[in-house]
Amino acid sequence: MKGSNMRGKQRGMTLIGFVIGLIVFCFFAYMGMVLGPAYNEYFAVKHAMDFVASNFEKDSSDLVGMQRLLDKQFNVGYVDNLNGKDVKLIHDKSGNSLDADYEVRKSFVYNIDFAIKFKYTTPLGKTGGT
Repeated sequence: MKGSNMRGKQRGMTLIGFVIGLIVFCFFAYMGMVLGPAYNEYFAVKHAMDFVASNFEKDSSDLVGMQRLLDKQFNVGYVDNLNGKDVKLIHDKSGNSLDADYEVRKSFVYNIDFAIKFKYTTPLGKTGGT
């Protein structure tokens, strides 16, 4: 009689529930490991563009100089999916700005890929962007 009463008091996760939870956790952990470097690279791109934008005046149009400095900053920041020539100089009434619009593809499982689109614009002559 003790055994039948004990079953009602037991609490916790069954082995199958634990395995399913572990599979879900591992799936999202693997997804984070695949996507993490792409977002880390995006933050390096933002930092490099802010650095270059702060070194030029807002009305500057020296695109070649900016691209050369961006290439150096991308090299230091381990940016592989973008180079200085991919960054555009946008002319505006309020001043010029640098614009990077690019896409990164990461292989996930078998024939499933992630396509991540990044866009960052920063005005010349000051730090910070959108």
